[in-house]
Amino acid sequence: MPTTYPDSVHIPEEVSARVEKGMGAYFAKLNGSTPEILTKDMLNPAKTLRAHDVLSRYVDPKGKRILEVGSGYGITLISWTKNLGLDVTGTEPEGEGFSDTIAVSRQLCEVNGISPEQIVVADGEALPFADDTFDIIYSANVIEHCNEPVKVLSEAVRVLKPGGILHFEMPNFTSYFEGHYLVFMPPILFRGMLPWWVSKVFGRDPAFARTLRTEINPVWLRRTIDGIAKKHPVSIVSLGEDVFRERLKSAAFNFQHGAVQKVIGPIIGLLQRLNFGGVAANVFILLQGHYPIYLTLKKG
Repeated sequence: MPTTYPDSVHIPEEVSARVEKGMGAYFAKLNGSTPEILTKDMLNPAKTLRAHDVLSRYVDPKGKRILEVGSGYGITLISWTKNLGLDVTGTEPEGEGFSDTIAVSRQLCEVNGISPEQIVVADGEALPFADDTFDIIYSANVIEHCNEPVKVLSEAVRVLKPGGILHFEMPNFTSYFEGHYLVFMPPILFRGMLPWWVSKVFGRDPAFARTLRTEINPVWLRRTIDGIAKKHPVSIVSLGEDVFRERLKSAAFNFQHGAVQKVIGPIIGLLQRLNFGGVAANVFILLQGHYPIYLTLKKG
């Protein structure tokens, strides 16, 4: 059953305004949404509830030491700490393009009575923790932005305790949908295909698309994890097919982000009304096209 709790995360108006003028305005230019809607998504504690429900399929987070790789504005860390009593440490890079997220996340920690020191400045490629430190490594919509995604995964596995769970949400670039631009797409088969697609088909600025690690898909992940397993005993529990299948079959279908839900929701609703949700899910999974990917690993 979904977890319920009263939301107690406080987000000052000046923080919302800062995010709206920054990341909200930036992504609105890419995807045609509005800065207001995107800001509500980025700072929405309710999405952390849905993320917790997905994670809880594979492990009970209560009493576990959790690391969030790429904690962004700190909403998940704050919500899970304050509302659910979880023990969460976050990491976020510092430097060009990241100074705002560090400042905002630490401000939000302070106003919510959480130590800003729970957010550690670090790159995912070089986590400043000893081997076998955390019970759970969690990340959402981060790895596609990293310079070396294989190294990020390897580092996350390194600091995971034996018996621990790694749970990463990420886009699937052999899927049908691109969540940053909010556009439908064919499977992306080579690095330059997405920039070309968003530019030529939708008239969007392709510069951001060039930064995305579009090699991320189920086939790439299986191959990557096989490589990591040669150094660390780790195995795939799920790539999120179970979540995707249930969402397409369920009337309660819901993505983590409202802007994504607004675009895809009507199509999913039509499939469900036609009683094609389960069939469509099986076809997408067979074609390695389920969205998003929830990579869940267990360390031996």
